[in-house]
Amino acid sequence: MAGLAAGLAAVLVWLGAANLRVLRQNLEATAVLTAERLADVIFRSTRDSMLRNARAEQLRIIASIGAQPEVRKIRIFAKSGTIQVSTLAAEIGGLVDKRADACYGCHSQATPLEKPEARDAFRIYWMGSERVIGLIRPIENEAACSNAACHAHPPAQRVLGVLDVVLSLGAVDRALADDERRMRAQVAVSAALMLAITALLVWGLVSRPIRRLTTGVRVLASRNLGYRFGLRRRDEIGELAAAFDNMAQELETASHTLEERIRLKTRELEAAQESLIHSERLASLGEMAAAVAHELNNPLAGIHTYARLLEKKLDPTGPAHQWVRTIGHESRRCGEIVNNLLVFARRHPTAMARAEASSIVERTLAVVRHRLELSSAELSVELPELPAIYCDASQIQQVLLAILVNALDALAGGGTRPARVRITAALADRGRVDLAISNNGPPIPKDVLPHVFDPFYSTKHAASGVGLGLAVAYGIVKRHGGEIRVESAEQTTFHVLLPVDGPEAPPAVTENSDVA
Repeated sequence: MAGLAAGLAAVLVWLGAANLRVLRQNLEATAVLTAERLADVIFRSTRDSMLRNARAEQLRIIASIGAQPEVRKIRIFAKSGTIQVSTLAAEIGGLVDKRADACYGCHSQATPLEKPEARDAFRIYWMGSERVIGLIRPIENEAACSNAACHAHPPAQRVLGVLDVVLSLGAVDRALADDERRMRAQVAVSAALMLAITALLVWGLVSRPIRRLTTGVRVLASRNLGYRFGLRRRDEIGELAAAFDNMAQELETASHTLEERIRLKTRELEAAQESLIHSERLASLGEMAAAVAHELNNPLAGIHTYARLLEKKLDPTGPAHQWVRTIGHESRRCGEIVNNLLVFARRHPTAMARAEASSIVERTLAVVRHRLELSSAELSVELPELPAIYCDASQIQQVLLAILVNALDALAGGGTRPARVRITAALADRGRVDLAISNNGPPIPKDVLPHVFDPFYSTKHAASGVGLGLAVAYGIVKRHGGEIRVESAEQTTFHVLLPVDGPEAPPAVTENSDVA
């Protein structure tokens, strides 16, 4: 703004000085024209008296004209420089100083000019403290003058004398001073108006938008990426604001994407950590379960065997027979628990091979078909063609069986609505097959949901189970390199995700491959 103000002031001062210079030239040209007309009037008025050599009449005319306010002196001097007539009586008879400002134009060279050019016929100089303009007009030797009876001049003499008129430029200078004052005032007012208008334009079009950009950049720097400048302009500032808006949009999108990825990775890490903790807990419990099962298996087998022997020896109608049957039943149930413990501890070998998901589901349904009929549950199965799974089919069947049994138990207390069980298979991400089992029974409580795969955790009464079914299923799926998860809302769905190429899948052999 300071530089703009200085530039405008310099331009206005230059324009004012140029206008004053033109005005001065015009006024001086007017003064020269006035002096020329006055000299012409004097010459015509005194021509007759000069022809008659009437000095007294000539002096009266010149004195009358010289009495005008702006006339400082009028004089006529001969070619020799002798002043013959003058409004200043003291000069009559004297010689003209040829080095003076009025004579310099004609006498500045060796041979004086007899008839000077128009630009050399006047001089502006100082007379005391006043600026004056002096105009000289040669008095030429006319035919009437050279043939006059009063004084004859030879025709070869072209110039007889010079008429010198000196006019004051005081009025011109006063007019210039007044105009200069007005010009300065106009320049000052114009400069103030132009500066005010320019300041408003610069503030509105440049300064204010730049301040807005600066404030917006600070807001963006404070990580508020939702801020937008919103400058709807088609100039450079608008383009810069649009570029900032685009940058902020890209940064906001990238930030949201990064935050979403961080949340996703955090959930994955939490799930991985939770799975690791669960696996470690299962491993510890598995070791303990294996030891307990090993110690209990033989005594339970003996109890069951001797109970069967006693059952054959005793009278079927006596109370002891019923007691022995109860002992055999409970010992057999304890044996099943021990077998589950051995499966949970992975004491049984796995037979890995390629198996179709549809055949595993069909074998599982064959085992629980009678329970489905007793529960009157509506069964729907959707099994499209899928790649064969490299797994232990019997163990995967055990997993599906545990989930189906839990689903039927949940449907037993489902109220009056029709019971439904739905089994689907689909190809999931990362080359996995998703075996999903859904039921519309009561949802699993939120406080129970995180513990459904924990061993020995069960909401059933003691006679119905010890909470190892889903824990064993969890261990089997994990050993197959898969994932098992549960969703419970309007319906409860267990997802068993198994990789097509299991943890130890052999390389695929094509028909054209060579066999060693």
